[in-house]
Amino acid sequence: MLGFHDAPLRQLRAIRQCLVWLVLASAGACVQAQDGVRSLALPAASVSAAVVQTVVGILGYTRWPVEASPVQLCLTGETAHAQPLLTTTSLQDGRKLLVRRISIEEAQPLNGCHALYAGRLPPGAWQRLMATWPVGQPLLTLSEVALDCAAGGTFCLDISPQGVSFELNLDSMARSGVRVNPRVLGLARRKEGA
Repeated sequence: MLGFHDAPLRQLRAIRQCLVWLVLASAGACVQAQDGVRSLALPAASVSAAVVQTVVGILGYTRWPVEASPVQLCLTGETAHAQPLLTTTSLQDGRKLLVRRISIEEAQPLNGCHALYAGRLPPGAWQRLMATWPVGQPLLTLSEVALDCAAGGTFCLDISPQGVSFELNLDSMARSGVRVNPRVLGLARRKEGA
């Protein structure tokens, strides 16, 4: 027998992926099935667009202690879906977005970055990059590599032909120095500890 709170919880779970697609990705579709929500495959070009919309959506719902203007998103590593981010100039709330590539070989690669979007990096590079994170600098991290959440990343994207979802490392979120709207946090799969 289901309890009073089970129906709303089941509904929230059922619409979670739809919300990711509709609110953040705006390129997907959902189909209701008896066992929950099933997603339809996206065309290849739409997957990158969904990644961009997800990243821009997360950034749009993020607040830094001192308002970032423009928000500086730094890209690093072999990013499979970030090329369209380089031409993105604003967030949904109208704030300006400045996107630039950084190299982990730079002396202080994270200086000036409000957010970091990482693709595939050589072994140990994520840890070396995080070691250069200036003390006291708020930084939101997003990664195309799910394992980066286990290594201290904040948001790790789960990118597939069916769309984009994300995992959240709560410990990293607490250390990041930024605030993300609870509605976005509610859409994430949570990962404790890193």
